[in-house]
Amino acid sequence: MTGRNDTRRLGLTRAGAAFARGWRAVSWYVKEVVGENDYDHYVAHLRRHHPDAQPVSRREFERAKLDRMASDPRARCC
Repeated sequence: MTGRNDTRRLGLTRAGAAFARGWRAVSWYVKEVVGENDYDHYVAHLRRHHPDAQPVSRREFERAKLDRMASDPRARCC
């Protein structure tokens, strides 16, 4: 009977791994849609294309982003 329990445990392990992969994918998608990853993309771009430039702090980046959004209301969804 231990073989059957091992098979069941393996199935649960695979299901858990599949759930974790799905959760990571959904989490990534939501972060991209709401703009939570914008600063990380900005820093990666700066390092890749402008290696000598110093990135602004996350706080300064978010403040500038909010200012841009407020100055152009057509860019918002609501």
